[in-house]
Amino acid sequence: MNQLIPAILVQDKETFDHHIDVLRGEFDMIQIDVMDGAFVPNRSWFDANVIRSMKSPPNFELHLMVMNPAQIIDTVLDIPHIKRIIWHIEATANHPGLIATCHKNKKEAGLAINPSTPRSMLSALYDDVDELLLMGSEPGFSGRKLDPRAVTRATRIHEEQPTLVLGFDISVNEETIPMLRSAGISRFCSASAIFNAKDPLEEAKHLRNLLS
Repeated sequence: MNQLIPAILVQDKETFDHHIDVLRGEFDMIQIDVMDGAFVPNRSWFDANVIRSMKSPPNFELHLMVMNPAQIIDTVLDIPHIKRIIWHIEATANHPGLIATCHKNKKEAGLAINPSTPRSMLSALYDDVDELLLMGSEPGFSGRKLDPRAVTRATRIHEEQPTLVLGFDISVNEETIPMLRSAGISRFCSASAIFNAKDPLEEAKHLRNLLS
């Protein structure tokens, strides 16, 4: 089933709260982008204690763009409304061990890959992950231009692994969604197309309607 996942990339709690209020009750899953300023040239706000103490929270997935994903994963395993944790194959980590840890704690585990990274790095893990998140450009900032290599990669992986759930992040918008659907993407993460719109909620609903 195709799914639009609004992605929140913010620098402070106030903006995070505002984005959540805009989307509250409308989406089954919201992504929180976590950046450490080392793995990517940007930092984002994230506080596990704030997420843990939220009243009537939505379901979240975390997209960890960090050098040491295990450090953050250890702090969120007890948070029930964090359902999925995605980190990068390029990060320094024991990927099979982290996948097993997530599954042991009833979390889905996903791996993300940048357009410039050889997909051979992932092949041994296809059977273990719940999702492969393909980056539409080098990560770090919202609104970056689509790298066509990412679409070609999606098509090839979908042909080779038709049961593997493919997500796509960066440059997911009205223009690219039809092409991404044809490439085999079923989870569409969108940040700037939604939150830079005049009416973010209406834009998010519009993008979601394009998936049906």
